[in-house]
Amino acid sequence: MKSTIFAFLITLCLASMASAQDIAPPVPQRLDIHSKVLNEDRVVWVRVPPGYQQSKSLYPVLYETDAPGHVNETGGIIDFLVTNDRMPPMIVVGIANTDRTRDLTPSRDDSKNSDGSAANPTSGGSDKFLDFIQTELIPEIEKRYRTAGYRVFTGHSLGGLFAIHALITRPDLFDAYIAVSPSLQWNNGRTLHEAQQFFKREELKKILFFSLASEGNTPNPMGENFDQLGKTLAAGAPRGFKWESARYPDEDHGSTTFRAHYAGLKAVFSDWRVPRDEQTGIPIGGLDGLEQHYRKLSQTYGFTVAPPENTLNNLGYQLMGTKTNEALAVFKRNVELYPSSANVYDSLGECLEAAQEYEEAKKNFESAIKVATKNKEANLEIFKQHLQRASTELKTANTKQAGPK
Repeated sequence: MKSTIFAFLITLCLASMASAQDIAPPVPQRLDIHSKVLNEDRVVWVRVPPGYQQSKSLYPVLYETDAPGHVNETGGIIDFLVTNDRMPPMIVVGIANTDRTRDLTPSRDDSKNSDGSAANPTSGGSDKFLDFIQTELIPEIEKRYRTAGYRVFTGHSLGGLFAIHALITRPDLFDAYIAVSPSLQWNNGRTLHEAQQFFKREELKKILFFSLASEGNTPNPMGENFDQLGKTLAAGAPRGFKWESARYPDEDHGSTTFRAHYAGLKAVFSDWRVPRDEQTGIPIGGLDGLEQHYRKLSQTYGFTVAPPENTLNNLGYQLMGTKTNEALAVFKRNVELYPSSANVYDSLGECLEAAQEYEEAKKNFESAIKVATKNKEANLEIFKQHLQRASTELKTANTKQAGPK
């Protein structure tokens, strides 16, 4: 039993290494947008998922504040969770700041400095910033990139405050919201009080994750308002509304973002993971179960979700030793879904080779070489070795079949 699980883990590791064509993460691209709403130029950083250029898939989008600081952080977390079957690949759109206090605060703060001057003279511009995101930024992203329509928003500190403000004022703009250490103490907790009224509605099919770090270790308005939001939702959240909160007392205000984004994305996509047999690690129901799971995800999230290439590849190798026909069906399905991938042809070739169907194996290795050559893939030489091996095996088999002369 243990040896079966061990073999499964080794298979996953080998498959992950074999499919790692390029270990360098995608480089975020700068996008300059002139905003008529804000009457200024805005800089946006866009990070597409690994393999974006080679695919034709549509991708959900994560929008976030305080770029470029968090773009690679959240992008790396997404890549890790995708690799571990916890969420879909996503496009990350990070909005750089010009006047952070203006854009991220929902209401004007009239407090004064010791000299009598306004403490936050430009505050209270969140609604205008939301106008920019809704009417200018999102349409521009959806015009330039292959987006799936499912959108997540995340913000930290004042950005977390802004995330909650966006949820309660324009709930349909995003499907899920992540508020990291939200500054709910702003303007005497005004946004908290508005949220408490908002959550009295009967139904709300959205997701919210919010967290707090060491800011809440001692009694203060930030921590108290955070707790009040949790108590409000615990007492009676709208029907269909999913929410989760977390405290990280050993993290400070700056270090908390990584843990919060990791937990927040897991919460948003809590049903993403494929159900697996505890003993073998094989998806329950095999290929049919896998396809059914992703059909259900497609219905839930509102965009087509196909079984990932690596997931199918791993399943095929898991089945190959004991259920060759099922393994062949899995590998053939992978070729159908990802015809621009060299690895799917190579894997199908190996399964055909194991089934002693050397002629068909040879054809698939040739296809793998053709695609890999076009894409300039690092595994090209490996595919050539596989072709040579299959050619030799085919020659040997033909000689045996012909018999002695």
